[in-house]
Amino acid sequence: MPKVKLPSGHTWAYVDANPQGTTTILCLHGFPDLGFGYRHQIGPWAKAGFRVVVPDMLGYGGSSAPIDPSQYTTKRLANDLAELLTALGVSRAIVVGHDWGSFTAARMALWQPNRVLALVLMSVPYTPPALAPTSLFHIAARAPNLAYQLFLASPEAAPVLEANLPRFLALTFQSPSSSAIDFTGMGAMRAQLTSTPSPTTVSAIPCVLKGDALRAYLAAFRAHGLTGPTNYYRTARTRSLEEISNPTLALSASLDVLSIYGTLDPTIAPAALKAQRRFVSRLTEMPLKGTGHWVMVEDVREEPQWKIGGAEDPLEEWREHLSSGGWKEGDGDGGAVGRTVLTWLKGLGITSVQKTKL
Repeated sequence: MPKVKLPSGHTWAYVDANPQGTTTILCLHGFPDLGFGYRHQIGPWAKAGFRVVVPDMLGYGGSSAPIDPSQYTTKRLANDLAELLTALGVSRAIVVGHDWGSFTAARMALWQPNRVLALVLMSVPYTPPALAPTSLFHIAARAPNLAYQLFLASPEAAPVLEANLPRFLALTFQSPSSSAIDFTGMGAMRAQLTSTPSPTTVSAIPCVLKGDALRAYLAAFRAHGLTGPTNYYRTARTRSLEEISNPTLALSASLDVLSIYGTLDPTIAPAALKAQRRFVSRLTEMPLKGTGHWVMVEDVREEPQWKIGGAEDPLEEWREHLSSGGWKEGDGDGGAVGRTVLTWLKGLGITSVQKTKL
């Protein structure tokens, strides 16, 4: 069974595709996602010869979900991820992150630089370490398009999200379109979830999740709730204190970084892209035209019949299937993300036969 208990006491569930591969791609998902979010990229990257490790992040799916928000700081997550690599016999990995996974991947490059071979950041640009204590209020004041995070950090967030789960997933996994509902402003997400859905109904919201994929997300979040996932938003001040306590914290000037983002993503501010260009020495940017936030799935057709298992861990069978060779099935190329990452790695001379095992 692809699960491991780490020295922190946390258990992490993961997919381990092509474990014979000598170069590892470690994939980190964001909110409200799962390791399942990389379902289209796992096979193509593994078929290219890479070992592909995709955990359910702390608080999600089959992994531990501590109640204490302090367990979710990016320093602690980076330590756990380094221990996960060690448990798998991997010295360094290409670390790929999306959304919160992108922020965490960047922090792993800060806190565990010797474990990161190259870095791929999707839908959340790189931000430098904090120079002073901060809070979500400060972040929302600087970037009003992130004000929705104040609701997600509130005590009422998990109960409200769980009570309105289909609508919440429809809102957050919206397709980019002229009819998209903006939930990013102050109080907008809460208002959308708690008001009577008229005239807009859940079925009318254009959503990138459909069929078995949508049922998989509903089953996973119904099984474990959203307290763990929303805890990430409760770590802003603690994270900043961790970072300012280490004034030498900085991204290596020799680290190659690929930034992928959709040009229609409402959560990306131009100022964030400008800051990224200032602080990342070896940066390649790949904007995907006509794409929104969910770059891994928006231009990829769904493979049919995803296996959804029991109520306790609905995607356990899916993880086990892929880890035991199921990644060889299907004929997709991973969409724009799958192709872009492989092309970028080839350009860097990073191959599936790099010596990255312990």
